[in-house]
Amino acid sequence: MHSILHITDTADPLAEKVLARAEGRVEIETISGADVPDSFDGFDALLVGDASLSRTLTDLGESGPKIVQLTRGHHKNIDAAALVASGMTVAGASPVLAPYVSRHALGLAIAASSQNGPHGEQPRSAIADIQQNWNGSFAGKTVGIVGFGRVGMAMTALWKMLGATVIYADVRTAPHGSAAVAGARRTSLDQLLSKSDIVSLHVQWGPTSNPLLMERELRLLGRDSVLINTADARLIDSEDLASSLDSGNFKAGLDAEGVGDSPLAGAPNLVWTSFSGARSEEADGLVAEFAIANIEAALTGGKPDGVVEIVDYPPIGDPSFWSSKMSPRVV
Repeated sequence: MHSILHITDTADPLAEKVLARAEGRVEIETISGADVPDSFDGFDALLVGDASLSRTLTDLGESGPKIVQLTRGHHKNIDAAALVASGMTVAGASPVLAPYVSRHALGLAIAASSQNGPHGEQPRSAIADIQQNWNGSFAGKTVGIVGFGRVGMAMTALWKMLGATVIYADVRTAPHGSAAVAGARRTSLDQLLSKSDIVSLHVQWGPTSNPLLMERELRLLGRDSVLINTADARLIDSEDLASSLDSGNFKAGLDAEGVGDSPLAGAPNLVWTSFSGARSEEADGLVAEFAIANIEAALTGGKPDGVVEIVDYPPIGDPSFWSSKMSPRVV
């Protein structure tokens, strides 16, 4: 029976669901993020939950786990680019989380764009209520999706249903026909930022997106536009974003850790939730089953889903050559 090391906050309800799904299928040992070992020898897989780790993982050794499975789309203490470069398989949970993240991003966009909407930190339930009770339309608006992976495609479908025109930027051309089916048109990052009423980020943090948006890129956003980030907080320079929000040129909605301890604390024109957009009883159950099944697939010769791939700068001649800075991406 395969052996899994599960690193998480043991008080997290998702941890109980993981143990329930693992019973009789794999052997699993659960530790806290403060107890990350120096060596992972003896474990076939590493399953990483929401806990902060005592160190950032960049190399697990040749005799360590064969796969690192995340219970979210990313983790601040998992250097996915370095791990993948070392030959490790890293997988996120975007295949099952995409619809939940996209709905939360929509709720943040509605809240941030409302004249009399909420400001500052909000519970996930408040954003969910805003999204569920809203009966407006985005007809005539242009929505820019940065990152056309699982979540980006789910976002495109959602915005199209609300009457918006959708454009997207990605370092790679989308799988054949997927953009046409979704009804989205590819453009450069600069063009997307300058032409969109709403911009939504759905890419992984990495060496070429550290950060993705700084003062130069933020200046391209149109007045009264809305910037949404439900991916990684490190994609946007927090000091530059705080300064931009102070100027009142645009509004923002964030779902990220650490906002309260950053330059963004108290910033105007900002609505934020604390890394909670994908959390729900239903989503946690799906993530737990997906994580165990994905690890089983990887360890028995199957093809795991949600794998993070290293995406380098596009070559000369690619439409996004001059402005793309995204790596890696969950596909």
